[in-house]
Amino acid sequence: MNLRGIIHTIAREPMKEKKKIVKVKLVKHEWPDERKKRHQKYLKRVGLGILAIVLFAGGIFIGVGISSNESSPLLSNKLNAVFRIMNEKWYFGNEIEDLEEQLLDDAIYGMTSQERDLFTSYMDAQTSKKFLGSMEGDIVGIGIQYNTALENYMVLRVFTDSPAEKAGIRSGDVIVKVDGVPTEDIEDISSAVKGKAGTQVIMTVQRGSETLDLVCTRESIDTSANGYIIGDTGILELLSIADNTAIKVGEILSNFDKKGIKKIIVDLRDNGGGYLTSVVDIASYFLPQDSVVLQEKDKNGNIIADKTNSRIVPYTYDKIAVLINQDTASAAEVFALALKETMDVTIIGDVSYGKGTIQTTLPFSDGSMLKYTKAIWLSPNGNSINKVGITPDILVETEKALLMGMPTEFEPVKVDSVSAACMSMQTYLDYLGYDVGRTDGYFSEKTLQALLQFEKDHGLQKQEELDQNLLMTLYGRVVYESNVNEQRDTQMLKALENMK
Repeated sequence: MNLRGIIHTIAREPMKEKKKIVKVKLVKHEWPDERKKRHQKYLKRVGLGILAIVLFAGGIFIGVGISSNESSPLLSNKLNAVFRIMNEKWYFGNEIEDLEEQLLDDAIYGMTSQERDLFTSYMDAQTSKKFLGSMEGDIVGIGIQYNTALENYMVLRVFTDSPAEKAGIRSGDVIVKVDGVPTEDIEDISSAVKGKAGTQVIMTVQRGSETLDLVCTRESIDTSANGYIIGDTGILELLSIADNTAIKVGEILSNFDKKGIKKIIVDLRDNGGGYLTSVVDIASYFLPQDSVVLQEKDKNGNIIADKTNSRIVPYTYDKIAVLINQDTASAAEVFALALKETMDVTIIGDVSYGKGTIQTTLPFSDGSMLKYTKAIWLSPNGNSINKVGITPDILVETEKALLMGMPTEFEPVKVDSVSAACMSMQTYLDYLGYDVGRTDGYFSEKTLQALLQFEKDHGLQKQEELDQNLLMTLYGRVVYESNVNEQRDTQMLKALENMK
């Protein structure tokens, strides 16, 4: 995408109220295949005989009391009996440190591992901390996204009004040092770049033949939203829907308004969802006041309508387009569908993910957490997109190279062989403009010539076998090209064309 037109966001006029403490989440946490694989692992480990040991959780709940008389005597006796046997008589129990805690965790994992609901899960303290961290919009850093699929770290996005933008870092720069330490000697680049607010970090970047030392002063950065202008059209990127995203959106839209922007593209691609209250507030900047954003339907069939925030005054636009793809999910789908049904905006891109359930969390005093499905959500008109997704008005499919996975383990591939790795290589080369002749996984002589040309064009050592490192380099180049070269973003180009 073209980030050269990024504008600065200055005012914090909209939504100055204090940050809310939110417990309800509408979030896509893991992909189904990942979740299913993890569930199967735990089911094998736990077995069908161990269920949730409710009685032993009584002192762990925060703000929630569970009495033993809520369970039947048979269930209580069985759970107690299984726990005692596993804790006191199980032969392999001596091999497990903190056996009681492990048994309890395993039991809860087993009960929450349901094939019918891939979004209910029990998280231990460490996983819970990571999950909650992923839902926060603010980080203390410099405000960049970089490509992790290449050996070098190419900057893909520079956030609006960030320390990186102020220091002069641009998309396409290659990070070669952080505070004088070469990136190849740094185990975790992200940790090296982040730090305390107000401290400085020297980013050494390669820009063409130039090597530049750029000093950035770290500060709290909202990485959930970004805004920039192309021509007379404002681009609002929502990368996630965190607890404070609505505040950032209000700032971006306020600046658009000051610039006289009356046409806007809302980019929801790769947005996996987030907080329910946040998406309602974000929608309130667009929908007429007192509009229904979504409806919640619980297990008893009760329906509650969530309406726009009356404290937020909506902006008016002559044209609105919304970009979605296969990874647009959950709260992002709520937003897209609310705009579509209430304002008849144009939706462009791929069919979305299709997550129509709402999760809430129950924290425990030991830092662990239960995330469970409390309801399904319906659109303002009462429609559900669960496991179906949103079909765009204008279908612009994501290019195959951006969807094709990369094999993680394979033996080096030679000419005159057939493999999934070769198919990925051919698809990547084709996307990058090389004539591979075919993309069926057969490593032909023409494919080899295309690969050798790629190596030559990018200063790589000549090799005629495809190995893991070379395929990773190819994939990284595809990711970089798709993010930095605006001519490759066919979905955005179609949306801009629709604005005319």
